[in-house]
Amino acid sequence: MSESVPVDIPEPVPDWAVRYNAGDYPPHAVTGDAVALALEWSGGHCALHALLVVRAKEPFAGLDAWPGGFMDWMEDADSVQTAIREMREETGLDAPEFVEALASYSRNGRDPRQFAGYRDGQSGEWIARGARVTTNAYLMLVRKPSDGSGPTAADDASEARWVDVYSHLPWEDLREASRAPSANAAGEVLHVWGAEGGQERVRRVQDVFGRDEWNEERASDRYGLLMEAGLVPEARRDLWGRAEEREGDERFGRPMAFDHRRILADALGRLRGKIKYMPSTLMALTGPDVTLDELQAACEAIAGRPLHRANFRRAVAHTGAGAPRAPRLVERTGQTRPREARGPGVAPEIYRFLPEATHARLETSIRFPWLPLADAR
Repeated sequence: MSESVPVDIPEPVPDWAVRYNAGDYPPHAVTGDAVALALEWSGGHCALHALLVVRAKEPFAGLDAWPGGFMDWMEDADSVQTAIREMREETGLDAPEFVEALASYSRNGRDPRQFAGYRDGQSGEWIARGARVTTNAYLMLVRKPSDGSGPTAADDASEARWVDVYSHLPWEDLREASRAPSANAAGEVLHVWGAEGGQERVRRVQDVFGRDEWNEERASDRYGLLMEAGLVPEARRDLWGRAEEREGDERFGRPMAFDHRRILADALGRLRGKIKYMPSTLMALTGPDVTLDELQAACEAIAGRPLHRANFRRAVAHTGAGAPRAPRLVERTGQTRPREARGPGVAPEIYRFLPEATHARLETSIRFPWLPLADAR
């Protein structure tokens, strides 16, 4: 009992505290999830990775999930502390560069443990033993260790690893034509589904999967339509989290535990928007010193779409006498990056994020010069 109450109980105890009994109300639990993202450079290519664990226990044993767990009601000051603690315990990583609340997820049935229980062998009565679980998810931006070491699984995770976010949301990556089939598959199947449901459904599909206009920030809306159309396994799960496999599921990426793939889509859309007006998010991922090619590759990896190289440089850096000075994010340092650091080629110049750009919200968002996607879709 001493572990479930504060160390010091002020006296006298008020009457309402004596009378109150949590057992009079439906059981409820709160978890904190660490939605940690990082960049990975390999051979000049940049990828956006998510820090995930493989669940060792049911429900969803063997599936990728965010590091997270139940709040320690007495020790955790709040759910963000829960999320950071769980990330440290399950992966060995700590101290993210950037943290902000993403959203609270409380949809009925999101966690199958809500329905846990058993049927009494004598009376046939169902004995409920579960609790409805709400999670508070936190977007965390981190930089991978410079020594190349990976996360270490512990606690109730059988594995901890960095995973390309587009392995779970493949239709969101349109940087190269070779990646377009996933977006094509999702869009084509959704357009058929839309046509079967009337003009309003057609409009909704065209709005987020339309070929003439692509808003990279609407990742959550696109995943929501795939769920509504029943095209991802998460949409077909029963109360216990079980879903039948269907031919073609692999076209729509790897499923995740609970509603964690929706959380990923929400986080991706949030990050894609924030890099346009909060340079601190970019710096949290790249570090304060970066080349212009690295910065462009980072933005492309996050947004999942290609940029016009010369116009991008004019948008983020004052590179010449006639170049615009706003919104300006980086300035020259006079130093160069060793060629072997992030890929082959001529040693590029290093730029540094400006303090005035990273310590405040930009008054005018960056207008990234995206290249047309016609060839990629």
